[in-house]
Amino acid sequence: MNPALEEDEDAAEKFSLELEMKQLGELQESRNELLSRVSNLKRDLQDWRFKLDNQVKSYRSELGDLRKTLNTEVGALRKEFQDLRATLKQQLEATAAIAGEGDGN
Repeated sequence: MNPALEEDEDAAEKFSLELEMKQLGELQESRNELLSRVSNLKRDLQDWRFKLDNQVKSYRSELGDLRKTLNTEVGALRKEFQDLRATLKQQLEATAAIAGEGDGN
């Protein structure tokens, strides 16, 4: 075989190998960047979920407190209405009694 031809082939193979190594390095760098971005996105998602869970717990607690307050206020209003109803009933009975006495005279 011709030594010049062998040198050309060796040079071509060396160039091809260097090109492939460079491309492989670029792909590896790109892969590492993507893995880093995915890792950051996972961490961001976990942080977001944690914050969301805390907000949900806080809102549930607040709603529970509001429900207790509402139930207490509704109970107080019912009692007030019952008292008012009893007072009105007494007033109506007293008015009817007075009206009855006035009619009887």
